[in-house]
Amino acid sequence: MNDSTVYDLHWKSIPMGAIKNYKDWYYPCLGSGVYMLIVATTNNKDKYVGFYIGQSNDIGRRWWEHVFNWFVCPNEAYSIAENADDFLNDPVAVINNGQLRGGLPNRTEIQNRILSRNWFTFAEVGALQAGHRLERIEYVLQEELKKHAGIQRGGEIGDAGIRYRPTTELTIRNHFGRDFLRPTLPGKICFKP
Repeated sequence: MNDSTVYDLHWKSIPMGAIKNYKDWYYPCLGSGVYMLIVATTNNKDKYVGFYIGQSNDIGRRWWEHVFNWFVCPNEAYSIAENADDFLNDPVAVINNGQLRGGLPNRTEIQNRILSRNWFTFAEVGALQAGHRLERIEYVLQEELKKHAGIQRGGEIGDAGIRYRPTTELTIRNHFGRDFLRPTLPGKICFKP
């Protein structure tokens, strides 16, 4: 019996704010899978950094929810950067230094500035192998993103939590349709429990 599971993720990317002005936007089903929010930093001309990973059974709906609830009309409870310039300069430093807060009075202004440099990057996961759930793939990607980008505060990047840690070996091969995405994650991730 083979204890190793392999997933090939083919990543696509859309500007995060592409639907910002469409309040009645139809939620297209982009499939079930995982997604990553990335930002083009100002510090290092257009260096792309992943800062959040999640999963959804309807990626199109999740994109819509993030655009409106996190960026266009940010919920007071959501932790966002205290300063847009700091986040756009170095999002990892902002996360690691705990410069994120909820309830900021100028949160809409901050998030709208950040939105303009954000990309919604996603990969469909068509068939899950026995004993696996999307949350297990999400967990492995989050752990690898923390290591790869140097993020030390896991809960700020959509932490899947220890309950979704895979119990068998899992390999993820990342295929990026656009070259600017390549630095965000390693091409191959090998997880061993």
